[in-house]
Amino acid sequence: MFKLVKPIIFTSIASLITFAAYAEGEKPYQLTDGAISANAIEGWKTYNGGGCGACHGKGGKGGVGPNLGQSVTTKLSKDDFVNIVANGKSGTLMRPNKTNKRVMDNMDNLYAYLVARGDDVLGPGNLIKMPLGK
Repeated sequence: MFKLVKPIIFTSIASLITFAAYAEGEKPYQLTDGAISANAIEGWKTYNGGGCGACHGKGGKGGVGPNLGQSVTTKLSKDDFVNIVANGKSGTLMRPNKTNKRVMDNMDNLYAYLVARGDDVLGPGNLIKMPLGK
C-alpha cells in the first residue's frame, strides 16, 4: 500500500507546484500593448486547424466538450492537459491526438492560447481579423 501512496503524494505535490507557478504570474503567453504573443497566435491556429472546435466550440468556450479556457485556468495542470490531449479521456468523446502532428508539435502554443482565453485576454473570434487583447 505504501508504494501506491507515494506516487499519489508526489503527483499531488507536482500539481500544486504547477498551480502555484501559474498563480505567481508566470503566464505561458505575453500581452504587450494590447498585442498577444506569437505563441498564443500559433496556439489559436493549432486549435482551429486541429479540429478542437468541433467539440469544444469557438474559442474553446465549450460545446459537446468542456470550456477549455476555464479548464486550463481552474482545473487542470499543464501536465494533465497535455496527457488528456495526447491520450484522450476515457468515458468521454475526447479522442487521443498523439498521432496528430500539428497538435503534438504545438502543444505549448495550444496551451498558451487556451490560458489566454481562460484569463479573458482574448475573445473567441478570429485573431487574424480582430484586434488583440481586451
